[in-house]
Amino acid sequence: MKKVILTFVCLLTVSVIWAQQKTVTVSDAGTLGSRIPASERTSLTSLKVVGPLNGSDVKVLREMGKAKLADLDLSEATIVKGGESYYPLEEDKSAYTEDNRLSTLFFYGCGAFRSITIPNSVQSVSNDAFSSCPNLVEINVKNSPFFVSVDGILFNSEKERLVRCPQAKKLETYEVPRGVIEIYPSAFRGVSTLKSITLPGSIWSISDFAFSGCPLQTIRCHMTRASIGMAFDEATYGSARVIVPQGSASDFKSVEGWNRFKTIVEE
Repeated sequence: MKKVILTFVCLLTVSVIWAQQKTVTVSDAGTLGSRIPASERTSLTSLKVVGPLNGSDVKVLREMGKAKLADLDLSEATIVKGGESYYPLEEDKSAYTEDNRLSTLFFYGCGAFRSITIPNSVQSVSNDAFSSCPNLVEINVKNSPFFVSVDGILFNSEKERLVRCPQAKKLETYEVPRGVIEIYPSAFRGVSTLKSITLPGSIWSISDFAFSGCPLQTIRCHMTRASIGMAFDEATYGSARVIVPQGSASDFKSVEGWNRFKTIVEE
């Protein structure tokens, strides 16, 4: 009798899980809302969408991303211009979709997301498209000619530009892969566990806010110098230890940005 009850409970659990998973094919942009009942928008945890999506559709996805939608697969979706604004901006302006782009604040503030697979057709990603997604662990790519994902971190297809590390990825130390020449704006923004970063010799640019919100204690540099703009928090300049190649400390201390660090040592 106990085995029968246990089997029934297991089957019921599986049924509930499958009931929360859904694949939706959209023929016309702007119709996603009609394909997902309002009741499901607050209960679905896993969703795959196929077809063209405009601002009206993104608005629906954002609503679900603030409810319980944890896993979103858009690999076979296409982002197109049109539809409603999906996010209000300052001064009576609003954010709208653009063709083949994850535009400004696309998934901003969607706290339920844990995993997002971006559309294969997306050619560019705004630096704040994934900002303030505190539970996002991985940004995935399936068959994109424009981007790749390495351990859930988004790069361009040539792996020369590090685009975005998801905010909830539990990293204490990270070594940027060799060959990366640029770290995009806000790339590691909000990764609150990151204490040590190693930068390869190929790096030539680290963009604004790249490490905002990261409690860095060690920055290990294998390059001789690189442009950094406002890449680090103000507190980091006083607390972090910058380790540079032998004979290059004076160069670092003379470069705008790097010269703000109190501790630069050679190794």
